[in-house]
Amino acid sequence: MTSIYALIGMVVGVALWAFGFWREKRAQIGRVPIVPPHFIQFLGVMVFLVFTAEFVSAVTGVSWKSPFRR
Repeated sequence: MTSIYALIGMVVGVALWAFGFWREKRAQIGRVPIVPPHFIQFLGVMVFLVFTAEFVSAVTGVSWKSPFRR
């Protein structure tokens, strides 16, 4: 994966987090969302962290190997 795709993934992760934050702030009393805003924020943070690791791997040229595959 190139660094451009990793940057796009990082932007998507931040956008997911921002969407969850926005949904959390405009919550209405008496309405329960189907997908909780905290879950959307958590998903956005996880996507961001995964693509950040992929970006570091692409920039440095060092690939990550699982400890179970050594």
